[in-house]
Amino acid sequence: MFSERVQTTRAERKRRTTTRIVEAAGRLFQERGFQGTTVRQIAAEADVSVGAVMAVGDKESLLGLVYDQAIAARVPAPPAAESAASAVDYLAHYFDPFLDLFTENDELARSYFRALTRGRPENAALGGLRTLTEDNLTAAMVRAGMPASRARHGAQVMFTSYLGELMLLAARSTDRQQAAAGIRRTAEFVTVCAGEGR
Repeated sequence: MFSERVQTTRAERKRRTTTRIVEAAGRLFQERGFQGTTVRQIAAEADVSVGAVMAVGDKESLLGLVYDQAIAARVPAPPAAESAASAVDYLAHYFDPFLDLFTENDELARSYFRALTRGRPENAALGGLRTLTEDNLTAAMVRAGMPASRARHGAQVMFTSYLGELMLLAARSTDRQQAAAGIRRTAEFVTVCAGEGR
């Protein structure tokens, strides 16, 4: 029993330290930019050793954790059964909080996308977001009367469209409004195609 308490205390202390490090990294990335922030500065801001920071991750991994938490905090709720919003509107606006996040700080967004393309092992959060998003979008289309199998495929197309628009946004090939319009066009197309199986 004593050993369990010690392990719980250590685990809780480690979780709190990790939280402090990620929060410190997020503040510094916002203030100084990704390139202008060092691991040593993050350690000082979090009041921990450089080794403690590196135990959580390198700078790129920390940026990933910052974005993963910001994305998780912005995931829209699943559609309510009594919702009056059309499936197209729900699908089209589902990604608005994420588009807003990625347009708040261009330099950080580009750094995050560079990390994603390098395939960080911590990308499990992206997989979790995909699953949750596809579940929510599928539910919206099923509630609109679409067959579940077509709705699931439509949700997968929507998530892929969203990622494509984000990549174009990060590359400055489009802007926030064009990205939202592209996602809306995909939502309209998906709801028509998914509904054809009725």
